[in-house]
Amino acid sequence: MNAEPIITVEKLHKWFGLLHVLHGISLAVMPREVVVVIGRSGSGKSTFLRCLNFLEQPSAGTITIDGLSVTTTPQQQPKRQQITALRLRTGMVFQEFNLFPHMTAIQNVIEGLLTVKKMSRDQAIPIGERYLEKVGLLDKRDVHPIRLSGGQKQRVAIARALAMEPKVMLFDEPTSALDPELIGEVLEVMKQLAKEGTTMLVVTHEMGFANEVANRVVFMDQGQVVEESAPQEMFSAPRDQRTRQFLERLLRTN
Repeated sequence: MNAEPIITVEKLHKWFGLLHVLHGISLAVMPREVVVVIGRSGSGKSTFLRCLNFLEQPSAGTITIDGLSVTTTPQQQPKRQQITALRLRTGMVFQEFNLFPHMTAIQNVIEGLLTVKKMSRDQAIPIGERYLEKVGLLDKRDVHPIRLSGGQKQRVAIARALAMEPKVMLFDEPTSALDPELIGEVLEVMKQLAKEGTTMLVVTHEMGFANEVANRVVFMDQGQVVEESAPQEMFSAPRDQRTRQFLERLLRTN
């Protein structure tokens, strides 16, 4: 691994009105590392992820991705160009697939290349086809989302994010909207990305995936990082009582 982190978060705060959701989070992710973020609903995991590419505006703190630092303070908001440059370094996959229903799979995948990167359609289509093939869906290139299963929609969404060739991939509970029998096909794509050295920050409840693929697991509670360690250590001997309670409850419900 390189000595320098590819993602650095320093003292990240987020308020929604009077509600203090993120309490000064600091975290570093190394290139090629897979970091899984776990915690109960409402602990701030998704808000944290969405702040990294300014889908949520942080209230305070500094986010650095691939050498670009963007600082927010109550007095100073970052410039639009900074936010755009930061977003180009990240690919985001959501719980809900957020595909355009009137566009085919290939059209969904290349839309960012056309509108953001200003590529011609002739340049964009081979890239889109390459990433559809990567997620095993080249045969669905001309199919609209309504004719795809949930797992296929999510794989198109992953291809769309990858097509922009981001430096890091952010996954916000990518399997939580899927039927149980479709979860595996999405996790297989993510495992393959991890094998290929894609830097990934993943919010998920899939503990098997975390145990198999993550370099590190981060447990969040009430807007703070409570504990972080290798998955084997986290799942077999968590140090903090809140982590223990969360994992025990999770094991009971599964």
